[in-house]
Amino acid sequence: MALSSNSIIHLTEEKESLIGILSDNFRIKYCKEQIKSPIGSIKAAVPMVSFCDIPLSQIKDHIEKYGKYGIGLTKEWAKRKRLNPILYIDDNSIIGEEFYKTFLKYIESKPQFVDVMLMDDRFYLDIIRYMKNYDGMLTRKGVTKYYRFSDEREWRYVPEHSHEFDPMLGFKYYNTEEQKNAENAKLKDLRLEFEPNDISYIFIKNDSEITDFVDLLSKVKRKYNYDDVNRLMTRIITTEQIFNDF
Repeated sequence: MALSSNSIIHLTEEKESLIGILSDNFRIKYCKEQIKSPIGSIKAAVPMVSFCDIPLSQIKDHIEKYGKYGIGLTKEWAKRKRLNPILYIDDNSIIGEEFYKTFLKYIESKPQFVDVMLMDDRFYLDIIRYMKNYDGMLTRKGVTKYYRFSDEREWRYVPEHSHEFDPMLGFKYYNTEEQKNAENAKLKDLRLEFEPNDISYIFIKNDSEITDFVDLLSKVKRKYNYDDVNRLMTRIITTEQIFNDF
């Protein structure tokens, strides 16, 4: 049995979020990340869209954590759009400690880096933007428990550097709802685009929603033509079916 899939999958809890993706591609949003090492932590909000590289036969736990709606896209699309698997770091590893030491030396020579992520600092920024701890505590829906992040085999899209938005933010600049809304507003015109032929799966909750989604695809005429809709009908799979059949 393969340990990875030929597709990468993005899941969401809300039906409306999937409708938005199918209608207008992926929107980019900042997500908080904390990367721990034996001697300290890096805390930053990174603009991204995340996917998992998990076969359908192993995706039940991921569905329970992230939602029963989603979309799968081909690995060819992911490579074309320059996504990359992230670098998992154990919080007690030598590489984590050495990177943090190097990071500290660098910001000591550039104290402004701590508050303003400079465009000239791409090397350090891009490594951090594609890092995550191997495991740790995860809080979802008000519940905190141990979680092995590496089980997700995450692929990540991070937009290229631009003067229109910060490539990374310290937590203190992305803390309140007002701050989050203001920073994400800078990303409002960014999209991670895909074409109908890039879609491997459309995940919905159960059979009763199939007609609604087929109607939606038919109405988004600028994106899906008649042949696209017919083909995508065969790509719809219910999470109810996954739990029963896999």
